[in-house]
Amino acid sequence: MKMNSLVTITSVMSANRSQTTGKTSFSNEMRPERIGYRLGLLRRALGLQPAEIADLLGIERTYWSRTEGGKRAASKELAALLVERFGVTMDFVILGQWGGLPLDLATKMRNIENQDS
Repeated sequence: MKMNSLVTITSVMSANRSQTTGKTSFSNEMRPERIGYRLGLLRRALGLQPAEIADLLGIERTYWSRTEGGKRAASKELAALLVERFGVTMDFVILGQWGGLPLDLATKMRNIENQDS
């Protein structure tokens, strides 16, 4: 990925977040509900059903569903699997920071987010 793509997506995501939701604190973004929301965005951007992503990651389907639903905290092992398999960043999974994400994946997730609102 080109560095200018990274800078561009970071700028776009930061601008969109400030305009639509205002600044959010890291502690808010680290709540299971917020992490689960991002996991759902990721799964949908990948075109997968909950059972499919759980199977791809080699985790229990109920664990994925409860984590995506914000009922259970995401483990560091799950976050590491997501980084390894799908190219997201720990900062995205845990802190909600969009910078550093692959541009195509970030664009798909942002489009899903816009459709939902």
